[in-house]
Amino acid sequence: MNAESAVPEELEPDPIEAIIAAHDGDARAAVADLVQRIQHLRRQLSLASAVMSKGMTRGWQPSMDQT
Repeated sequence: MNAESAVPEELEPDPIEAIIAAHDGDARAAVADLVQRIQHLRRQLSLASAVMSKGMTRGWQPSMDQT
């Protein structure tokens, strides 16, 4: 996609508002859903790192931390 066809920033939907709207305005339900999704992704990352060859990634290993 080139820069000319990109959606202007002011027309892009706010992802936070979209998540809350998807939960009918219930912020607590939105956060609970996001926490559940994060836990799922952490399990998937853990499984992937357990079966992934170090040679496949040239020594890189995934981390659970955001560093």
